[in-house]
Amino acid sequence: MKNKLVIGAFILMTAVFVCVLLLPPDRASFESENRAMSAMPEFNAETVFSGEFASGFEKYLGDSAAFRSFFLDLNRLSGDIKGFAPDTGKIISTTKDIGTGTTQKQTLLVANNAIMEMFMRNTAREEDYADAVNHYARKLPKDVTLYNMIVPTQLEFQEPMYKNLQDSQQDAIESIYEKLDKNVKTVDAYGAIKDHADEYVYFRTDHHWTPLGAYYAYRSFIRLTKQKSCDRNSYEVNKIPNFLGYLYDRAESSDFDILPDTIEWYDVDKDDKLKITMYSFDDNNEPHAYKGTMYDSTKANYQFFFGSDHALVEMVNDSVKDGTLAVIKESYSNALAPWLIESYHRVILVDPRIYKGNFEYVLDKYSPDDVLIADYIFTTNFADYCDILRKMY
Repeated sequence: MKNKLVIGAFILMTAVFVCVLLLPPDRASFESENRAMSAMPEFNAETVFSGEFASGFEKYLGDSAAFRSFFLDLNRLSGDIKGFAPDTGKIISTTKDIGTGTTQKQTLLVANNAIMEMFMRNTAREEDYADAVNHYARKLPKDVTLYNMIVPTQLEFQEPMYKNLQDSQQDAIESIYEKLDKNVKTVDAYGAIKDHADEYVYFRTDHHWTPLGAYYAYRSFIRLTKQKSCDRNSYEVNKIPNFLGYLYDRAESSDFDILPDTIEWYDVDKDDKLKITMYSFDDNNEPHAYKGTMYDSTKANYQFFFGSDHALVEMVNDSVKDGTLAVIKESYSNALAPWLIESYHRVILVDPRIYKGNFEYVLDKYSPDDVLIADYIFTTNFADYCDILRKMY
């Protein structure tokens, strides 16, 4: 019996090998993505021990699969079909709005006890986003350093059978970074998260990262700056259980069972050392201050961080003597900001989706040393976000 199982497994493995590598690759899928098929990476001691070969071979393996376009077509399901359930999981078509007032098609994969957004590249939007960032690079004062951080989502770090159902987020991020002005310093959030992908760095039911995932990206950012980084192990960890996030609501399905998330947050303000002020702006762009909080205990979801998004947030940490950072952000930065304020005296959060003024106001009032434009990969795919980002300055 044991020999039969071994023989059966060998036959199955051989069949998979034939389908993936021996049948002709599906070149039509690459034409539709306007990119070249990944090549077999060079095999030598340097590429093996650096991890370059393993990473490159994974891309090659996924791209070499026959019938690849069939699986990509599943990512484009829409209309009256609410979802498709292959053996690898359930694919659901829905819509999303990142807060700009318009909606965009959203495709979700339910697998591995998680609900994950499936990414489709848009090279035109990559150009738009890079142009918006370069617009800041050209206009900012010479003594201000500009950084750009693009954050991938959790499907990018799943095993190939899931990951390769979407377009490569790594390729998209690298494409945008390559288009940026030489004065823009790019933050490797991708590599920072990949090194810890087996940890709780993303929520299972929400499209956001966890405070732990944000911490690893923060460390990657701080290595580029002159500021001192903090150690997460020096903070008290608190937990909010039974968190069901945005993607759980969007999936609108009762035929799968996903374990609820837990918000594990690090209390960086246990000693009440931080001063936090929110600002709204009237029709004349006059600021109106109101008291805010970094951790909103009345919220048992991602809005726990700062209660929600705000036009402008000013954070001051008197235990850090120097450094002012302005962050042009969307909601992903809400879990990142508590770490950033541990390295800067002042951190200003500006949300271009809500803030209707000009970025000159921030520059004149706060004179930041550094400016960080931080977005998760799907935000860069929104034409209207790229537009409002550029027009804010």
